[in-house]
Amino acid sequence: MEFRRITRIAFVALLVSFTVTAWAQKDAGAIVGVVRDESGAVVGSAKVTVTDVDRGTQVVVSTSDAGEYVASPLRIGHYTVTVERQGFKKELAGPIEVNIQDRVAVDVKLQAGAVTETVTVTGQATQLETETSELGQVVDQRRINALPLNGRNYAQLALLGAGIAPAEPGSRVETTCGFSANGARSLQNNFQLDGIDNNANLGDVLNGSAYVIQPSVDAIAEFKVQTNSYSAEFGRGNGAIMNAVIKSGSNQFHGDVFEFIRNEKFDAINPFDIFGQQPYKQNQFGFTLGGPIVKNKTFFFGDYEGERIRQGLPQLVSVPTQAEILNGDFSSILQLNNPAPALDSNGNPTGQNALDCSGNLTYVGEIFDSRQAQTNYAGNPSGLCGVPIGISGGVPTNIFPPGNFDPLAARLAALFPAPNAPQFGDNAFLSDPKRNETDNKFDVRIDQTISQKDNFFVRFSYGDSNEFLPSPFNNVLDGGSFQDGYSQNSARGLAASEIHTFRSNLVNEFRFGFNHLNSHRFNLNYNTDVSKQLGFPGVPFGPDIGGLPSISFSDGTQAIGSSGYLPSIERQNSYVFGDNLSWVRGRHAIKFGGELRFEQFTIYQPAAPRGSMSFGSDFTDNPASPGSGGESIATFFLGI
Repeated sequence: MEFRRITRIAFVALLVSFTVTAWAQKDAGAIVGVVRDESGAVVGSAKVTVTDVDRGTQVVVSTSDAGEYVASPLRIGHYTVTVERQGFKKELAGPIEVNIQDRVAVDVKLQAGAVTETVTVTGQATQLETETSELGQVVDQRRINALPLNGRNYAQLALLGAGIAPAEPGSRVETTCGFSANGARSLQNNFQLDGIDNNANLGDVLNGSAYVIQPSVDAIAEFKVQTNSYSAEFGRGNGAIMNAVIKSGSNQFHGDVFEFIRNEKFDAINPFDIFGQQPYKQNQFGFTLGGPIVKNKTFFFGDYEGERIRQGLPQLVSVPTQAEILNGDFSSILQLNNPAPALDSNGNPTGQNALDCSGNLTYVGEIFDSRQAQTNYAGNPSGLCGVPIGISGGVPTNIFPPGNFDPLAARLAALFPAPNAPQFGDNAFLSDPKRNETDNKFDVRIDQTISQKDNFFVRFSYGDSNEFLPSPFNNVLDGGSFQDGYSQNSARGLAASEIHTFRSNLVNEFRFGFNHLNSHRFNLNYNTDVSKQLGFPGVPFGPDIGGLPSISFSDGTQAIGSSGYLPSIERQNSYVFGDNLSWVRGRHAIKFGGELRFEQFTIYQPAAPRGSMSFGSDFTDNPASPGSGGESIATFFLGI
């Protein structure tokens, strides 16, 4: 049994950047440029007003003596740039699109004239990233909504980026669209949501994903996959950065309602569906809504998405035959035309045939009761001999005598279903249990322009997923793996940011974030004392520790009982505090920053809470010819 609580504190050291252009915040962008007159001379002390077209807010800065200006940080969206200077016509450029982590260069040329005259420049040339060497791919809202996504997980779109490949086979995040960047492992990526750490830190990825919050694709404004030369403020891993931003409200109401449906009636028939087509029903539905609370000042955005999956999961396993269970009849594996060779004490062939303790010839596939074996029999070179479980007239029958079953083994064996798929073998059992999954998630975001100098936003995210993966036996035998049973993943996320402008060239942002992840997995019958009901002694029972011990068989028969390492209960709390100060000084933009991450996680995962046992052929093998006989189910029936 293992119970661990680990607290980790990470501090990202002081970041200082000297560049011509100020760095944007994690989830924002910037507009920069140079203002010149018609002769090409730079124009200092010009007033530059950057206006958010969607929200009506403004950022006002002045050009330096070198004619340069920096407007940052800017929420992603569309902007206009207005430049005014005494003796020149007013210049208006836009609309200009600003994406996440963009630094858009907008150079302006002023014309001589009265300031009451306005020159408007519309249209925007294709933007090349000339302000930084970072390598990344922006996936905007249009592509998020237009590209087909099976399961509607935005992480699938990371594969559009350069150097991105699907997660390595066998990865624990393979089923949740995990990916590898530039050869790094899929767990080495850094997920950011609204500039806040969104990484799952569970010890064995019990939740099955590398992130805490998976927002609805309809709630994402855009995201950027950065794979190289990204800013030091991100820190953490050496893979890619998955930097997403939740939509915010604007001066116009906007929203949508959606539902996506998959149904078995539209699917091809699975060749394993010998009992008819299995049910498959998947519904994903939800809505988004955003708009103004107070125009040009307070905005809201909210979304909800639900998912329901009901799916048949045919499972083909091997079970004992009815003859073996009801009559202890293992005659089908006995080869009466193939005598067992006698081996010496070193396991070497002797050229003789092995005899039982009564001097009868033994055969390949014969089953013995090792409790009656003898060690001083002169008829075999090794001195060992065995007593068959069943014999008639000196010939073995491989049939248990009545009453020779272990009582507990008999009770358990009676619960095995009969083989029902002879086309796959005499022991084949095909079951069609049903998987079900219920997911609910939502996000709420508020943006507030407190004053010309202060902007604030807060976002809360909720996610709850409940899934049942059935085991082959829909009874107390269970037989499920670690992945089967009841799973629950509850995620909560909070992000808040306050941007204060001290003056046009000095801007500070404080950011706080909190993530909580609670992941549980329980086996079938986790709350039932099955062992007591069946008279199985010595098996512990307690909260969440129900079911049978894990019992496996070496002959390929499907294991029964519950998997080890269940129950698994893992929790994570992450607290993030960050502050960035951007200062434009002459031709230099200087950024100071620090981030403190306080992380906690616990893990409760007992290795074998109900115990475990394994049955092989050793204890029913031929002592005089090891390896020629025995059978694991027969060993189980003997109770040894």
